Amino acid sequence: MTRPGSRSGWSLVWAAGLLGGLLVPTVVLYLLWEGVAFLRGSPAALLGTDWYPTQGDFGILPLVGGTLATSFLALLVSVPVGLGAAVALHFHAPARMRDTADAVLGVLGGTPSVVFGLFATVWFVPHLGASLASAVLVLTCMVTPTFTLLALAALRQLPRDLMEAGTTLGLKRSQVIRRLALVVARPQLAAAASFSLARCLGEALAVEMVCGNVANMPTGLSVPVRTLTTTLVQEFDYAMGEHRTALHLVALTVVLFAAAATTLAIRLSNRRGEVPA
Repeated sequence: MTRPGSRSGWSLVWAAGLLGGLLVPTVVLYLLWEGVAFLRGSPAALLGTDWYPTQGDFGILPLVGGTLATSFLALLVSVPVGLGAAVALHFHAPARMRDTADAVLGVLGGTPSVVFGLFATVWFVPHLGASLASAVLVLTCMVTPTFTLLALAALRQLPRDLMEAGTTLGLKRSQVIRRLALVVARPQLAAAASFSLARCLGEALAVEMVCGNVANMPTGLSVPVRTLTTTLVQEFDYAMGEHRTALHLVALTVVLFAAAATTLAIRLSNRRGEVPA
């Protein structure tokens, strides 16, 4: 017999899950509704390469380019570094060091972005300028702890007898890690990279502090850039009319990018790696 208290508790859980599931579609519909006036007027203008709201130019391609360049370049650096750290901690480090590393990575992963932004303005901007390179480095600093924690979680889900099986086959420890462990954990590691990408795509404050905030196409690491999220932070408070409706579409673009990365991560995490023959 189900107790009344447990029944009401499950009802609350069910309601919370339903509200959470409806949140993203509701946000998407709201942003689309607010931006529909711009789409009715000049939707082709969004595909331009000039973002000068005061002159009536609302081309988001430089903003998309800045967002994708900073995110993917940061991922290109953070994934090898984070994977190397995860492998070293899981397979080689003593238990006490692993516990300490987990605590440090957890603190870094939860550190507010403004702290990373302040660090970057002192250490990166004086040498690299307010540029794409500085934005990539600050995102790398932010996302590497997150990816490392997720990669560690993936490695800890590996079967305990996997290393023993590899040793039985006459493989060295390094070969077991490379040919068995990383292959089996590959779907979960790819999911960790996709979750990290979603965080990069949605980051605003730290990037805003170091990227230069100029709507340029990212043609080089020394070029100042602007991302979709930094544009929202800088312009939404004073935007009016067509400018404001265009910014709703900018926000919609961010949501769709992040949703795509998260969906990919969830699908990858549900896969199981196969032990190579």
